[in-house]
Amino acid sequence: MARRLTYLYFAALLLALCVFAPALSEDAVPVWERRVTLHAGFDPERPVPDETVQHLLRAALSMPTGGDQAALRFHAVEDRDTMRKMQEGHPYASALSTSPLVIVVSGDMADAYYPELLEMDAGLAAGAILMEAADRSLATCVLSISPQEKRIESVRAALSLPETLRPILMVAVGYPSEDARTSASIRPLDDVSVTFVPGEEEQ
Repeated sequence: MARRLTYLYFAALLLALCVFAPALSEDAVPVWERRVTLHAGFDPERPVPDETVQHLLRAALSMPTGGDQAALRFHAVEDRDTMRKMQEGHPYASALSTSPLVIVVSGDMADAYYPELLEMDAGLAAGAILMEAADRSLATCVLSISPQEKRIESVRAALSLPETLRPILMVAVGYPSEDARTSASIRPLDDVSVTFVPGEEEQ
């Protein structure tokens, strides 16, 4: 069950990457092709401007939620000590060593009508953050928190979250350093199992 929910929010994240990208001219590079993942090598001396942080959060809040429950909560963390505490229970959070910002997406179990859909909601929100960040030349790294209890507890303790808030994922955000090695996974449709079901008039 836990593994299925993890796949669910990453599927939602990928969906958001496809639907959130703004309309572009034919000569422009699509925003999803400008998205880069950075596991290490953010420029810690170059903070993300406050206005940009606000745009990232607005992008996340623009996404739909299951049953319109709007039960996600966001923490924009810039404090380095807090990030170090969050890393203690997460073996793959090296991005937090240099990223100037990490956005934690949590589900409010007290306000959720459909708690089983919070994973999907978080994935959609994260996808929107990735697209907005790419459009502003920022690199990102998505890190899962739920369902691993050790990660949940370390993030919850670092942020002093109540038991009703369940951290689901976090997105490290920042500008790449000059020598950073970035990557983006863009697979052609021919390499993916995609089935088109045409309408009757097209058959």
